[in-house]
Amino acid sequence: MKLWNIISMLLALASYGNAQSSSSKLTYVLDYNSLNLSSIIHHMDVDRYLYNFQILISTDTGLITTNGNNIWALTPSMDIHGFAQINATHVVLIDGRHHCLRMLDRVTSHIVVLAGTCGTPGYSDGLIGTGKFHNPNSVVVDTRNSGQVLVTDSANNALRSVSISTGEVRTVIDSGFELPQGLLWAGDHLLVTNNVYISSVRWLDNGTVVNYIVAFSRPGDVYGTTDESKVRRSSNLVRLREKMFLVDDTGSRKLKLVDFNEGRVKPFCIYQEDDCTTNSSALPIPAIKAPMLKVGDETIYVALATSVYKLKGESSESGFPVECPDSGNATIYIIPGRRKLTFSLDNGLTIDLSEGHYTLPKDDGPLLCKEHFNVMKSPIVRRLSFKSVYEVRCNLLEYDSDTRIVLRNTLLHRRSQLLTACGEDCTMSNNMMPFSECTDGQLTVYWPTDVMFPIDVHQPPTELVNRLEQRIETIDSMINMEIFILYHSPPVIAAAKGPNNKAVQVTLYSACANNRKSYDVERDVCV
Repeated sequence: MKLWNIISMLLALASYGNAQSSSSKLTYVLDYNSLNLSSIIHHMDVDRYLYNFQILISTDTGLITTNGNNIWALTPSMDIHGFAQINATHVVLIDGRHHCLRMLDRVTSHIVVLAGTCGTPGYSDGLIGTGKFHNPNSVVVDTRNSGQVLVTDSANNALRSVSISTGEVRTVIDSGFELPQGLLWAGDHLLVTNNVYISSVRWLDNGTVVNYIVAFSRPGDVYGTTDESKVRRSSNLVRLREKMFLVDDTGSRKLKLVDFNEGRVKPFCIYQEDDCTTNSSALPIPAIKAPMLKVGDETIYVALATSVYKLKGESSESGFPVECPDSGNATIYIIPGRRKLTFSLDNGLTIDLSEGHYTLPKDDGPLLCKEHFNVMKSPIVRRLSFKSVYEVRCNLLEYDSDTRIVLRNTLLHRRSQLLTACGEDCTMSNNMMPFSECTDGQLTVYWPTDVMFPIDVHQPPTELVNRLEQRIETIDSMINMEIFILYHSPPVIAAAKGPNNKAVQVTLYSACANNRKSYDVERDVCV
């Protein structure tokens, strides 16, 4: 792609105006299928580490990830008030009980102190052991500087910054806050929930940081303009659409809609059997905070104490604002054995990308949008392999050294034949020799090749499988793929026919890229 084309696309992105507001009514239907935990939920986000869709949740007993059916703990027991995923593998954790920040490495599961003085609350800038927080509450990555995170320091009524590389704590601004809690980027400004009002933090061109109230003013339960409306206690908000946000008023046991397009705060309607409900009879809003997460265009997850509820959005009329689809932060994996990923652009050209976070222009019909994604090494290596299964008594395989030597030589002989079957598509691996595993009278043998795929590939390409199977069929001695087992009667054993009625199966063998981890077949993860 020519440099000018890239510059033109980026300029078009920068000049693309806000979407037109719409008067369409927002309605949400309560999905009664909730996730029940045994701990108080503090924060939720889409899990960027795992390929399959899961939700990352911080609680008063640690960080977990869940697909709705199963739950996996990621940390020891600790009260994690909030977290921010700085990339696909590292998560900043707020250790609320000890008033400091920690860093979790999802690959190694190691946790280290990132910032603050753990166990000592206070208010001071500085490196680890010098800088101090007092009840830090929420954390987000600074969109203006990806090398730092921003933290609400609730008891100190301040917004703090933390360098990811050094852990240095600095005070961004300490005026205009009242027990600041939730953080949410809205364009180039940062929205902050402050107990009974929402404020907006902006960075001016001259370097000055300002903070001013944009919704609510005094405690109460009042709808109306953003200036006149009131909440009794608020701690979280989530963006629904352009300039439209959902905020929790846990003091009034309600969710409220803040529409900056119209400058008004409105009831948030939850439908139950065609009846609109705006109070806690629809959702048991607790007196504590109610973390929220929007997934896709019309789904909201709301955490109420120890349970997560799902709200499905519907439109009572057409005319949704025209917006770029939320691309999220997808993860693309580098093919094992390579250092870079070859990425295809919309114009047909390709670029090579190393590990990191990228934002590229994306042509989405009438809109010029941004595509956000992470490039990382695949935690699971899927190696193209040939597999055969034999019915044999497992104890015979370890009868003596002669038995093991004969079996090994037999498998190596078959390996040389499979090299012929590879043709131009593969080469038998020099790093992994043929290996076998025997359980319950069934011997499974694998002959690995040098062709590898990342975690998001679950089956070998069909065309590749067809070519390999056709070559195997031309080799008479491989039709039944016999092996020689000493002391077995008879000593020559043919492979069992697989689902495709073939003795040799073309498959992918999965293993962890990190040799210190074990591959969990049922969950398809490394632990």
